[in-house]
Amino acid sequence: METGLLTSLGLFAAGVVLLLLGGDLLVKGAVALAERRGVRPLTIGLTLVAFGTSAPELALNVAAASGGDTALSFGNMMGSSLTNMGLILGLSTLVRPMKVQSSLLRRELPALLGAVVVLLVLALLPPMLEAERPGLSRVDGLVLIAGFGLFLAMLLRSARKPAQVGAELAEDLREVAKREPVVSWQLASAMVAGGLALLGFGGKLGEMGAVGAARALGMSSQLIGLTVVSLATTMPELFTSLIAMRRGQADMALGNIIGSNIFNLLLILGTVAVMATVPLPAGGMSILLVLLGFTLLLFPLSVSFDWTITRPEGLLLLVLYLAFMAWQVWMGVSAAT
Repeated sequence: METGLLTSLGLFAAGVVLLLLGGDLLVKGAVALAERRGVRPLTIGLTLVAFGTSAPELALNVAAASGGDTALSFGNMMGSSLTNMGLILGLSTLVRPMKVQSSLLRRELPALLGAVVVLLVLALLPPMLEAERPGLSRVDGLVLIAGFGLFLAMLLRSARKPAQVGAELAEDLREVAKREPVVSWQLASAMVAGGLALLGFGGKLGEMGAVGAARALGMSSQLIGLTVVSLATTMPELFTSLIAMRRGQADMALGNIIGSNIFNLLLILGTVAVMATVPLPAGGMSILLVLLGFTLLLFPLSVSFDWTITRPEGLLLLVLYLAFMAWQVWMGVSAAT
């Protein structure tokens, strides 16, 4: 058993490394291609840079869905979203209090709340129409992807009007988009292709390792996805947000966290549901309600203390996240014994 567990953990670690390398390579190549086609830096920052931190999770969950392990995907998406709002936002705010721009409160936060509410409704809707277990059908997946399309259209529209994005955030995104050196279109194309290949291979390795570890430990795939996998795949968001906070770019840190959650819940979970129906795992509804609670909590935290998320508020988010995860692990271990 120990040998099998170590092998599974090794496969998972190798998969995560390939996912992170592939996501980074894909974004750099895509940004270079976009620049050569004359795409505005702000548009690149709002779309490609945001997509880059979610690319590893997309690849891993597509691999999990193709193998029929939708519980791993569900746990990973819920865990990643909670990790973003509890762990990453909490730690980022402890580094430096986070000033919130009104544009984020008007656009991204309501979009995230809408995504969570729609996901809750869709997860409960099938039993009302059919005698089936609650969850997400392929039609629900298409609805989520359509919602992501609307969000993306909103981002692109904002890119044409930098004032709607916020002056500081717009400048931060321009700097990120311009940071990479100019490369030829041949090299950029090769980077995109290489990044996609690494994502595909890393996603499969990560999925195999996570499933193997879950079986060796006697834990459910959902719990593995909620904890270990979500922590590993949110490393890009964590590093991006902490670096942004140290540089005083709080708007980028918060925008990265909220945007990543919208990508997770609409694009990635929608894609998984289209590939294979996603039954709601045991305890899945309580996790969704906790996710809704964290999302609602961001609204008063954002407008209190002169539109600043303070260190005590960040500590509150961190404590709530750690308490919930500890409870999930305790419940999962108790069920396995």
